[in-house]
Amino acid sequence: MSLIANRYARALYEAAASKDAVEAVQGDLSSLEAVLAKASFRAAILDPDVPAGQRADLLRKQVDKAHVLTRSLIDVLFRRHRFAILNEIPEAFAALVRRVRGEETGIVETAHALGADQITKLEERAGGLSGKKVSLEQVTNPKLLGGVRLQVGNTLYDSSVASALEELERQLLEVPIH
Repeated sequence: MSLIANRYARALYEAAASKDAVEAVQGDLSSLEAVLAKASFRAAILDPDVPAGQRADLLRKQVDKAHVLTRSLIDVLFRRHRFAILNEIPEAFAALVRRVRGEETGIVETAHALGADQITKLEERAGGLSGKKVSLEQVTNPKLLGGVRLQVGNTLYDSSVASALEELERQLLEVPIH
């Protein structure tokens, strides 16, 4: 995520917070993110061969029912020729909202899929470790053999069998042979 996208997201957040519109703007940005995920739409918006006014109109039709702040963001990005960062702003805005609320996202890697109750317990445990409310995305990685690898923010908690075996191998290779 670019520094400029973070700056626009912060400015948008501050404006939305002052108008008590954070939820509305976040919903608009989520909808916009879904529209921008379509490669054909994104290509049309970013195509320099399409006149800027036409590109602006195409996007304005997508956000015509959005909050005034979201529509203003689109206008500002077009006027400043910064439209290429639009696809980064929803993620930057959501990350800022989570940070302000004291929430964190993370990834839990396991060899086999976990049940919802197990994920909930891991979220509670990760929340206790990080001091924040944590929501986890599950990733299955058969190479772990067993155990769990949990990443929350920049911190990695690794209690996988694969990691334990690698550590054992390292220790065995360090032992002098007589």
